[in-house]
Amino acid sequence: MKGLPVTLVSVSVLALAGCASSPFRKHSSDVSNISPQALVALQESAAVAYAQGNAPAAIGLYTQLVQGAPNDVRAWDRLGNLELLAGHYSQALIAYEHDLQLGGGNAGVWHNVAVIRLREAQAALNQVQAQTPDSADAELRANSARAARALPHILALLSAPPAGLGQARAAAPMGGEQP
Repeated sequence: MKGLPVTLVSVSVLALAGCASSPFRKHSSDVSNISPQALVALQESAAVAYAQGNAPAAIGLYTQLVQGAPNDVRAWDRLGNLELLAGHYSQALIAYEHDLQLGGGNAGVWHNVAVIRLREAQAALNQVQAQTPDSADAELRANSARAARALPHILALLSAPPAGLGQARAAAPMGGEQP
């Protein structure tokens, strides 16, 4: 029953704020007019979901929050952390880039950007292996394979178990707000 008030507040805020597909496609002129009271309720609900480790709810609430308050550095930071922990790397990177543009970037945000870009590099190197037949460009294939094998070791150096949200994941968000 403890989560019932949070759920009720969340549902109320969702009804007030409306649903939008993505905070990253909105322009400041397109942001819906959310009342200051609704923004405060949304911030509180998002913070509670974040603190309780309820990632899906927190992602939805912080997504709405950055739509209604696009200059809220803390909201962008938390949204980036949640998206990173959920494995949504492109969404996390977008959130962190907003954070950096607003001047909120600390060492933890830069660390997380580096982790995401290393993961993207790893995926690209894996594609080289998938796209290059054994007989074609042996040097390219060998160099890519060596780099792909090295990246997990580099990512392991950057790893720390996440605080909250259950299961430990490699290269969890560092610095800033932890879920």
